[in-house]
Amino acid sequence: MYKKVISHSLIYGLGPFVPKIIGLLMLPIFTKVLTVEDYGVQSLVNSSLGLISVLAMLGLQLPISNAFYHHSHHYKKRWCQFYGFLNIWMIFYSILLALMIYLIVPPEAEKNVFWIILLNIIPIVCFGPAEVIGQMYFQLNQKPKQVVCRTIIISFITIALNYYTIVILDMHYMGWFVANCLSMLLLHFSYWYPLHFVLKIKPIYKFKKKVIWRGLSVSMPMIPHYYSVFLLGSADSLLLKFFLITTAQIGYYGFAASFGGLMALVVGALNTAAAPIISEQIKLKKFNDLCKLIWSLQFFLIILSSIGCFWLKEIFQLMIKNTELKTTYFLAIVFIMAHNYRPMYFGVSAILFYRERTRNLWKVTLIAGLICILMNVILIPIYGINAPAFVLYFSYLIMGYGTFFLKDYTDTKVINLKPMRWAILTILCFACVLIIVEFSILQKCMFTLLFLSSLVVYYIKMIRSKLIA
Repeated sequence: MYKKVISHSLIYGLGPFVPKIIGLLMLPIFTKVLTVEDYGVQSLVNSSLGLISVLAMLGLQLPISNAFYHHSHHYKKRWCQFYGFLNIWMIFYSILLALMIYLIVPPEAEKNVFWIILLNIIPIVCFGPAEVIGQMYFQLNQKPKQVVCRTIIISFITIALNYYTIVILDMHYMGWFVANCLSMLLLHFSYWYPLHFVLKIKPIYKFKKKVIWRGLSVSMPMIPHYYSVFLLGSADSLLLKFFLITTAQIGYYGFAASFGGLMALVVGALNTAAAPIISEQIKLKKFNDLCKLIWSLQFFLIILSSIGCFWLKEIFQLMIKNTELKTTYFLAIVFIMAHNYRPMYFGVSAILFYRERTRNLWKVTLIAGLICILMNVILIPIYGINAPAFVLYFSYLIMGYGTFFLKDYTDTKVINLKPMRWAILTILCFACVLIIVEFSILQKCMFTLLFLSSLVVYYIKMIRSKLIA
């Protein structure tokens, strides 16, 4: 079990991470050309996309996933009906998306607003939910290579297109949008073709209303839950704009936040790899193994992210050629460490999702999002662009560990994950990183060895407990 999670995580995570590393190595090139204003435009447009991205699938990923487990002999028929419904819905979604971009685009990009809108909606209008459904098929059937091969190829194409449009053509922020549109068209098509012609999963437009309504009855209560992801991950840039923070400062903030996106990629790979295995363990009632698996993922993530952040100052000094952007390493640490709650969170949420006890999940996640908004409104005028990063960190903790106190979970609790112990360890490691990052190189080497040794001890413990065969 554990080896399967590790191998699948490496496939899901390291595969896409290779192009990301190449992208990081190209930062000296890009940061010579791009300005903080360019990063500000990108950050604000991405925030506008996040504002309604939760509505793209209407939360139907959960009933689509559950159909795979609960209707294993005829799940494709149900998927085809969801596919047809979502194809129709995404026409209306594209209109709403265009409106959001138009309202939020900063003055520096107003002359290109039409092209920004067009480049963002073309892949959606052409292919609908093909990418999401295709990824779910391969993920649930535990075929990670099918997903990762596409991701790697498209990632390299995106890097090449970014270089051509930004450096060669000198398109600045528009280069991102052109490159993203072209690469997304290719990615969507790579899933659309096998769905239609190999797997025979085609949209059925004469869908059964009963199937759709049952799916929506499960998914719609999840909309506030998914929307909290926006409130926590994207609203900060919009609030900075609301408080008349300049586009350049927002770009400074957004550049640091992009390293949190890299961390999200790592935890997303863990989640993608572990989710089918966690669901399988719940189904087989192997709760002791499930508990140890979640603890192991949590510990490895905390330790490895801490070690990486120890050296972030040196990495920025070496890689970033823009003087202003070099100083963002401290904020980047906050964004990276903010994702350390995730293994515990997707452990408890997997139980709720499997048992379809999700009606009250929004109470924790949306409250965390609203607290994030309220604290930003209070603290941004006082502390400026530093405030949202730390607010985000503690809002994620509220969302991740507050879920353990839901009645839906306590009533169905089959394992004791000891969340408070892990929450304390998460906070302590975060505090250590903020201090150690300013230490000398020799001192950092000592702490790096100390943290690595803890991994070795934990690994030996897992072998003795027979979690690692």
